[in-house]
Amino acid sequence: MGLSDLFRRFYRKVYVGIYREKDITHVSVLYVGKGGPSSSKTRAFGGGFPNGEAVEFVREAVETTPLNYIAVLTDAAGCGAVATCSASKAKEMFPEVAGSRTVCMDEEWMNFLDEETLTGVLERYAVLRPDALYTPFALLHFLYREAMEGAHALYLLVTPEAMSLAVVKERHLRFAEHFRCDSGARVPAMAARIVEALENYYGKPCCRGEFIETVHIADGAGVGGLLRKTLDDLLLLDSHLQTVDMAELTAALCKKETDDAI
Repeated sequence: MGLSDLFRRFYRKVYVGIYREKDITHVSVLYVGKGGPSSSKTRAFGGGFPNGEAVEFVREAVETTPLNYIAVLTDAAGCGAVATCSASKAKEMFPEVAGSRTVCMDEEWMNFLDEETLTGVLERYAVLRPDALYTPFALLHFLYREAMEGAHALYLLVTPEAMSLAVVKERHLRFAEHFRCDSGARVPAMAARIVEALENYYGKPCCRGEFIETVHIADGAGVGGLLRKTLDDLLLLDSHLQTVDMAELTAALCKKETDDAI
């Protein structure tokens, strides 16, 4: 039995998810026991980041075990997704991918984050040395990976400062956009952007005659009910809504990726 196997057998694991909303830092800590149930706690810290109290909160959690992992979510403007895992094709479709960090998902589509944003986030959290950095598209894929294997559907992730949308059919990404917006103040404007994006999607030669069957909304901003009603009236589609916590979801995705890697 190797040393890493001994660690996994005798130590609990700790996963930390961090999401920054304006000048508030949300931190969620997920504890997974050596065989018992998992538990979690989440706190919000004012004053932006780095914040001494937030850093101490994270350090107190990770210092309890050598099996600790820290993940950060960014919903900055430099996030995106493109319908290919080929670097050359991605650069043809979106030239900005050439200056971005990319991750392939399902061997079908690519999640990307521009290097400038990546560098800025890593510098901001350098004191914690995060193990992973996620975008909203990574969270959408994590939340709905099973649903994405089936029907032609629209997936939305709403954070307090942004909205990400992806149209997926049978694991194939058909369309994706990421908007920065004040989610709490402009639901009608957000709905209008969604409708405009879908009109552009339906106008593509590959997508004419095909129509989205359902809408999945992951609400991390507390506006999902109003957004769902607005979209129901505009799109006349079945919709499904779930409330999510950005920091908790980030920690949960970190756990899944770590488990998959073992």
